[in-house]
Amino acid sequence: MRLINLKNILGAVALAGLLGACVDAPGEALAPPTANNPLAASFDLLADEQAEANDVERSEDFRWAALALRAGVTPTVLEVTNNGTREVYDAFVHAVTWATLTQALRPPLHRSLVAWRRGGDVLQVFLIGMVTDSAPVLNPLSLRPTTSGELTSPIAGAKAAYFERGPVNSTWMGVSGMAKVAEHPQPIACPAPNDGAKPEGVNCQLTKFGVALNVEFARTRSRDSRDIDAQAPRRSVIAGPQVVAGVKMVFTCAMPASTGC
Repeated sequence: MRLINLKNILGAVALAGLLGACVDAPGEALAPPTANNPLAASFDLLADEQAEANDVERSEDFRWAALALRAGVTPTVLEVTNNGTREVYDAFVHAVTWATLTQALRPPLHRSLVAWRRGGDVLQVFLIGMVTDSAPVLNPLSLRPTTSGELTSPIAGAKAAYFERGPVNSTWMGVSGMAKVAEHPQPIACPAPNDGAKPEGVNCQLTKFGVALNVEFARTRSRDSRDIDAQAPRRSVIAGPQVVAGVKMVFTCAMPASTGC
């Protein structure tokens, strides 16, 4: 399946942000901004637009996605059943972890699955983010009680979102179900940056992730809203166990910058 050139559809997905990374994203890319990667440049533009709109969480995850692409990850095929219809997406996982004294204050490994496809004149994007190998999908705007009556921390759950952009624009939030994004360690070093300068304090690995999901999405009241429309029908997105490409970045500094630590 030919990869979608996001540079040509920025207007369609400018508000279709990724989920909050729960970690600090770098203020600048760890590769030269002129690096010849149009897909990564598109994610950078989306990150800038979200930052201007004061949507810090989505801006951060766009930045991580751009870094993953510049690090050399190649999106792979992900087969999905969307409301009973088989669909094929391009997908990859970007993950980040920290090997510093401050790591106790951060998730041990945040990872996000990014998947997109175009069917006719409709662009579809869905996003799954979590800090554990598998987790229940929670509405990001609310705490949810467990069977014992205790509240589940939103950080411990998976966040999911689904977007359709085209003649009719819609946004959906994951409200229930389960998701898995677990590393299948097959690490190899990322290729050297285009300028030959490897940032200090950053260890980049290309690896694989096992993914699976069974998520119920609820439509929001409008394209840009996160308020659920209780009257709208729900959407079910299912993907059986599959392995997709991914990139993992390990930082040995407290805060990444364009030159590393």
